[in-house]
Amino acid sequence: MTKTKLIRDAVHGDIEMGPLEVELMDTPEFQRLRGIKQLGTAYLVFPSAVHTRFEHSLGTSWMAHRILAAVRRSTSISADEEKLIRVASLLHDITHIPFGHTLEDERRVLPRHDKDEQRVAYFLRDSVIGRILEREGLQDEVIQMLQPKANYRSDIAGGAISADLLDYLRRDTYFCGLSQYYDARLFESFVLDNSRLVINLEKHGVLRHDALSELVNLLRIRYTLSERVYFHHTKISSVAMISKAVELALRDGLTAEELRVLKDETLIWILRERYSKNPVVAHLLSRLESRQLYRACHVLTTDIGERRRQEIVDRFHHDPVQREAAEAAIARAAGIEPQAIIIYCPSPGMSLPEAEVAVRLEGGQIQPLSGSNNEEIRILKEKHKALWKFSVLIDRGVWDRAQRVEAAGVVYVAI
Repeated sequence: MTKTKLIRDAVHGDIEMGPLEVELMDTPEFQRLRGIKQLGTAYLVFPSAVHTRFEHSLGTSWMAHRILAAVRRSTSISADEEKLIRVASLLHDITHIPFGHTLEDERRVLPRHDKDEQRVAYFLRDSVIGRILEREGLQDEVIQMLQPKANYRSDIAGGAISADLLDYLRRDTYFCGLSQYYDARLFESFVLDNSRLVINLEKHGVLRHDALSELVNLLRIRYTLSERVYFHHTKISSVAMISKAVELALRDGLTAEELRVLKDETLIWILRERYSKNPVVAHLLSRLESRQLYRACHVLTTDIGERRRQEIVDRFHHDPVQREAAEAAIARAAGIEPQAIIIYCPSPGMSLPEAEVAVRLEGGQIQPLSGSNNEEIRILKEKHKALWKFSVLIDRGVWDRAQRVEAAGVVYVAI
């Protein structure tokens, strides 16, 4: 019988994993997460950002344990319920593929990992993990928990402010070398209210300003990570290049099913070995491996207005056909090779969802944090939304012709 294991973690110190968690950790599917970096290509900017989804998953399970310990002060939770929530938190990223957020959210090459029913079935039903969950009678409940649901179980595992967020905020800032911390006393504010996880900001009917300040600090950290890491211009360039290479490889024989078993390095190796005769894929990989990353020669921001932004998102984020046609048209107009241009158009959903976490205010009223009339929260939401940028990226080899490319890009986007 597998025993409880004490694991030393760089971020949280000693974390304790129960026998079932240890058994799940030792499966081939879970061990694969050691080869998938949590922040994708962010290591090209922050060299120490090479932490993986493996340790993040362990940390998320431990943060779920910390939240549950706080909730138990006011609500009775059974050992079986805690086991379910910790297991679901441990497995919340099991369906991720290499460069997952890049391929699924930023360039929309593949469906999101938690919305791909075939991928969910592969990892949580037709696998060693699936057999363990079925044996424990947890399979259906874990799968349901990993889908967005309005209940406290899903709130703890992956809600607006959840075990997932509380681990990656500390882990990402730590490994990127950013001095950003939240106070562990935040855990004391978690309570259950009407079967939902709520952050209690009142005591004896009076607003706890210290608790509110710490929650606002959490939003500051989230914004800082977005501004300095997630949407760093170098990271944007590298993820656009990898996405373009995978997109072309998928048309040339690579399958979504193959991606399920790959790690970051094995995906790059397959792209290099199998698709070396594809000139665009070969060119992109060559540039990535020498860190000769594309540079933005034309950028649009939220200053263009919401209506215009939505038009651009509809054309270039949701529609790969229009995106590729635009890339080709810009290249022709500038007199350069097609592989020298990549369009990057991020999702419009940059609304700082953490600001919508349910909080209990003075008088016991439950409402989203953003409804607390806190001016700093409003400003952080606006600043986060303003991080959206549409970019036309150009190969450094033709950077001297950037002005011509920019002019061509402006003309085409304006059609």
